[in-house]
Amino acid sequence: MWQTGGSNPSPNYSQRASFYGLSGYPQAMFGGTEYVQGGLQSGSMYFYYLPKYNLIINIDSPLDISIGVLSDSKSEIIVQALVEVTDTITTTNNKIIFIITRYVDSDWFCTVERYEDEPFYLTSVGQTEMFEKTFTLEPDWNLDNIKAVVIVQTWNNDPAINRHRILQGAQSFTGLIPMFSSNIQEGPACLGVQFYNESYPQVGIISWEWDFNEDGVWDSTEENPYYLYETTGVYDVTLQISDGIDTLQVTEEDFITVTDGSNISGIVAGVWNTAFSPYTITDDVSIPDGCELTIEPDVQIITNNNSKIKVEGKIVADASGKGPIIFTSNDSWKGIQFFNTMEANLIQNCEITNATYCAIDIENSKVDIIENTIYENSTTTQKGAAINVIGLDSVYIYKNLIANNISSILCAGIVCDNANPLISHNIIVNNTASFAGAISLKNSSNPTMINNTIANNESTSGFGAMWFASSSATVNNCILIDDLDVFNLLGSTVYVTYTCISGGYSGTGNINEDPMFENPTAGSGTSYNGLEASWNLLEGSPCIDAGDPASPPDPDSTIADMGALYFNQGIAVDPNCTNLGISLQNYPNPFKGSTTIEYAIKGRLKAEPVEIRIYNVTGQLIETIEAQNGMAVWEAGNLPPGVYFYQLKSDNNNVVKKMLLLR
Repeated sequence: MWQTGGSNPSPNYSQRASFYGLSGYPQAMFGGTEYVQGGLQSGSMYFYYLPKYNLIINIDSPLDISIGVLSDSKSEIIVQALVEVTDTITTTNNKIIFIITRYVDSDWFCTVERYEDEPFYLTSVGQTEMFEKTFTLEPDWNLDNIKAVVIVQTWNNDPAINRHRILQGAQSFTGLIPMFSSNIQEGPACLGVQFYNESYPQVGIISWEWDFNEDGVWDSTEENPYYLYETTGVYDVTLQISDGIDTLQVTEEDFITVTDGSNISGIVAGVWNTAFSPYTITDDVSIPDGCELTIEPDVQIITNNNSKIKVEGKIVADASGKGPIIFTSNDSWKGIQFFNTMEANLIQNCEITNATYCAIDIENSKVDIIENTIYENSTTTQKGAAINVIGLDSVYIYKNLIANNISSILCAGIVCDNANPLISHNIIVNNTASFAGAISLKNSSNPTMINNTIANNESTSGFGAMWFASSSATVNNCILIDDLDVFNLLGSTVYVTYTCISGGYSGTGNINEDPMFENPTAGSGTSYNGLEASWNLLEGSPCIDAGDPASPPDPDSTIADMGALYFNQGIAVDPNCTNLGISLQNYPNPFKGSTTIEYAIKGRLKAEPVEIRIYNVTGQLIETIEAQNGMAVWEAGNLPPGVYFYQLKSDNNNVVKKMLLLR
């Protein structure tokens, strides 16, 4: 049946109308020879169409057509027609026609959107051929509303009936169409690829089978699987789907390309390990939303040609307790840049150097920067040469050594721009900048700075170690040493307590003393190597036990010291605290979400209840856990990431241990 008409003519409308003498619409054509023209305003045309249909259905066609619909993307659809001649064809000038129809709404339930034809030369019984056409689709079309129609007919008019005979037709609903995409298609080993099933229909498919490496073995039966390509090469990917009745598959040839680590650019994801180290980046790389890159210990990343590493998804560069991850350059690079990502990004135990824009640049993102050495970076911008934080307060800067960085403008260490990070237990030394060698705050920033050692930084314009504009800060238990005034405040306020500060400062517990470092640099700025110095406290330092009494005790169970490095007074130095008759530890540490605290107390039964107290880094009591039987589980809930302390008291003994919450 062929039906046409309406106010918006379909493709090839004029030619087909001339074939069948269209003088009104709607017109239904059966077999190219029988037609019904016109329609009813109400009721049904069924009784008009049925006799024509019954006449044509009893005529044997000389052709069998099997039609299938495939797609390799949402922008194209492939119609395949397998045609077999079952009886001799006597008509000439035959063509095969491919048509795409689409349901629009109840008024336009079958509009023709695409139309292509080509010559059809089969005439003898047994001849078979596969015909195929590819059509471009509009991006807003729903494939569930698409049908494919294939017709074989003569282009010559039959004078006996003044019609063009249709030899056979076939129609296919879209049915099963296997389709997929991925978050990445090329990158260095080990390349982590997240595949996304995009098959049609969107409901009704009951199984998915994936072959990721063209070995004929199904590697996954998940709908949206993740696969790690560990070996370099080019890979075909096959997806097979089933709705329980039909099974179809599609193969994308050369879909994944896995390279070595020698020439990296574009999107990256997966796992970088020592097998392919060093990884050399030659143009900008990005980790987009939905992608994750894990970098293992002892890996070196060399970024050249003034390129950058941009993170909008997730990066975990974690070498805690092992060989550091090294980020560097043979010429210049723009550092690691985080942009609008609230994933649990982690940079831990890395060496980051030679950046000429900003080593770690964070904008509206969540990042933990822990136990890194960030040195000999430079900038000619108002960003911090070492760390720059813009917006939000989901940034934790803990236990880093930031040394010998240079800024020709604002600050060589940390810059906060409308940001409120927690800056804790860092050593920031021998940095040189025009304004502030160590830290600069602007645009309503309000960070908390706890137990930092900031010393021997240089301001070439004479502004001091820290320059604050329209901002505020809370400083506690720090050591702040500078040849000039430590703070240069422009419309700003700083609250300083229990801090050793050059020149003194108003506030509870502040002192103006030589902190007695073990082996500090002989002068300020990058002319002296802050990496080779020792910023530990000597015995007799006025900073020992001079911190805030309300702060959690140092790991040796004494009152908190000032500065990033406490002086171990030899109490409870055993990591299991056995010399106090108490064994106390937690695992995992660092942890996410929850951690298990194990304890044992000499001379007491495990069944006896005990109290374990949880404190944050400012000394605030967070929770008291009633524990017994040697074990307790602490659920951190929605607490922010950072350092927490857990305390167990027994008789005259008091043990405090440190743990690190990640997100």
